Amino acid sequence: MAGPAGDAVKVVVIGGGFGGAFAARYLRRYSKGSLDIELINSTNYFVFQPLLPEVVSGNISAPDAVTPLRQLLPGVRVRMATVTAVDREQKRVHLLQGSFRTPQSVDYDHLVIAAGQKTNLDIAPGFAEHALCIRNLADAHELRNKIIRRLEHADITRDPEIKRRLLCFVVAGGGFSGVETVGEISEMTRRTLRFYPNVDPSELRIKIVHAGDRLLPELPAKLGRYAESILEKRGVEIVLDTLISSATTNAVYLSSGERIETCLLVSTAGNGPTDFCRSLDIPLRHGKLPVDRCLRIEGEDSVWALGDAASIPLDDSGESYAPPTAQFATREARCVAKNIVKTVEGKEPSTFAFTPSGALASIGSYKGVARIFGVSFSGLLAWMTWRFLYIGMLPGFSTRLRVALNWMFDYVLPRSIVQIATQNTGGAISRRYAKGDVISIPGQHVDGFYTVLEGYLESRVPGGNGQEDFVRILGPGDHWGERLAAGGGLSEGTLTASEDARVLVLRAEDFRKLREAFPALDDYFDKISDKIYAPSLRNHDEGHG
Repeated sequence: MAGPAGDAVKVVVIGGGFGGAFAARYLRRYSKGSLDIELINSTNYFVFQPLLPEVVSGNISAPDAVTPLRQLLPGVRVRMATVTAVDREQKRVHLLQGSFRTPQSVDYDHLVIAAGQKTNLDIAPGFAEHALCIRNLADAHELRNKIIRRLEHADITRDPEIKRRLLCFVVAGGGFSGVETVGEISEMTRRTLRFYPNVDPSELRIKIVHAGDRLLPELPAKLGRYAESILEKRGVEIVLDTLISSATTNAVYLSSGERIETCLLVSTAGNGPTDFCRSLDIPLRHGKLPVDRCLRIEGEDSVWALGDAASIPLDDSGESYAPPTAQFATREARCVAKNIVKTVEGKEPSTFAFTPSGALASIGSYKGVARIFGVSFSGLLAWMTWRFLYIGMLPGFSTRLRVALNWMFDYVLPRSIVQIATQNTGGAISRRYAKGDVISIPGQHVDGFYTVLEGYLESRVPGGNGQEDFVRILGPGDHWGERLAAGGGLSEGTLTASEDARVLVLRAEDFRKLREAFPALDDYFDKISDKIYAPSLRNHDEGHG
């Protein structure tokens, strides 16, 4: 299949979740290798999201819940990078890649957007600062570490107030993710408390707060009630018809007026568009990219969207839309792939149609709920069906085998309580450079605000048009990158260590927040003499400098 210039038609897929990974896979299959397919994702692996709660509980080890994209997608180019913008007129994707976050671009003939959604942490004050999400492997890993850390602290503290707060876990949202997460937290703590002799099971409080009148509103009422009864028997407190109105470091506040002392809040309620989808300058529908029934973005000939990122009509009434589930995403991926191949061949694309076979949820302790082909059932059979179907959905034999072995070992082995610390990427970090080391190059995305602690750096910006280069020497106490970090700009020159040096780097995002919160600091940078900047920066507004 050739493009206008005779080269193979280039299809770029943004996103490596169910929608993106399976779209790339089907594109490769249906085109029989004739398309040039490239998938761009911020990580190099596909994560099976329904298994994330089991990663939290230690039922499945983190590496076994993911599949490398390069292994999953033979014949597809995989690029680990962050997409920053899409120029639909030029048919070009802009991105940042590599250790230096270097700007690059990729041209396309057809673009598939499967960027998913993000958890909406603007639903109540304090969520953005204190609520944990569970959308990816890093989220699951962080939540698991924090649960273990609180159990460790609760076992040694002598302060009853602190202990009470440490042993209270709150989950917001009673849909599939919320119920499965609270079920796995309950299972994990129940099976590991024996390792903490100073924690009595009666001291543990696990709460799930849901705005509706029952859990699992996606399933029939009797299944929701069954899930509630099982969770309550295991000591989970269920709060219905209630919202979390705000959260702080030490408590969450409910719309009923109740205050719950806790220092661990998990949010599974409410999704919203990613910053990338917002940046596309496409009017959103229900917070998602609007597509027609062929999954092509309305008004576009070569841009397609699917999965959580897309608002997909299921009929012409404008009232029924595809839910954000793995079942639908994989079928949407197949439809997108077929339609792109048809479009390239000059044929008319087909409309998307799919009737799901049912829905299932695990609530831990060998219990589950399911509705398959109109038949509702619960208990051990539902739990076994959930596992059997998910094993079948996992991509790749090796992944299926590893997960099956994890599940088998879980029957006979105790849950691990190892806490593997993760590096904190926020805040300020210290870096050392040897004489001659290049710190920043022209066109590089500036990752932070630099302050010299020891040694010297040289900043050199080419003069251009026969002008001399602008050279600035930075010694202890001098700083660099304040205008670029504040405005998200690109370096115009080269920053080099002119001798051995030690530098304190404050991440660009943290630097911007600090300036906003500390007016005196903002005033300081506004009053800095323009003489320390290259001429190309002197006349720029701060947001572009």
